[in-house]
Amino acid sequence: MKKKVVIFFTALLVILGLASVNTQKAKAATNTWGAKEVFTTPKSTRGTWYYKEKGKVKKFSITAHTVNGLKLYKRLKGKTGDKIDSKFAEENEKSDFKLEEKVSTSKLEAYTFKYRGVTGFNANGWLAPTGNGFYYVSVKRTIKGKKVNALRVGEGAGNYFAYYAYKKASLAK
Repeated sequence: MKKKVVIFFTALLVILGLASVNTQKAKAATNTWGAKEVFTTPKSTRGTWYYKEKGKVKKFSITAHTVNGLKLYKRLKGKTGDKIDSKFAEENEKSDFKLEEKVSTSKLEAYTFKYRGVTGFNANGWLAPTGNGFYYVSVKRTIKGKKVNALRVGEGAGNYFAYYAYKKASLAK
C-alpha cells in the first residue's frame, strides 16, 4: 500500500514537472521576436482592394489585424526592441537566413504614420529597418468625375508611391 502511494505521488510530481516546463516554453514562444502585442489597422484601410500590375488586376485584403492573412504585431521600442533585433539577426544568420523567411511568411511588424493628415500604417518584415515595407493609407481619388475611396500604397524607405488600390475591380482597370 505504502509503495503504491509513493509511486502515485512520484508520477504526479513528474507530470506536474513536465507541465511546468511546457508552459515556460509556450510563454517563450509567444514572446519570440517581439511579437507580443497585436497591431490594429486603421478602419479606413480595411477591406478587399484591387489594383493593376503589368496589365492584370490583382487583389489583396486588409483586416483589423492582418494583411493578406499575415498577422500584424506592434514593434517593440527602445532597448527591448534593439535586443530582440540583435537576437533575431544572430539566430537568422545561424540558420543560414531561413529563420527570417519562416517568420516573415507568418507575421509582420507594423506601426502607424500620418500622410497628409490621414493615419495609415506601415507593414514590414522582422529584420527590415524602420521605414521599409509597404505603406497603406486611405485617400480620395477622382475617377470619371466622381470621388471614390482609394488606398495609396507606397513602398521603400521613403513611402515612395507604388500604386492606388480600389474597392471595386472595375475601378482598378
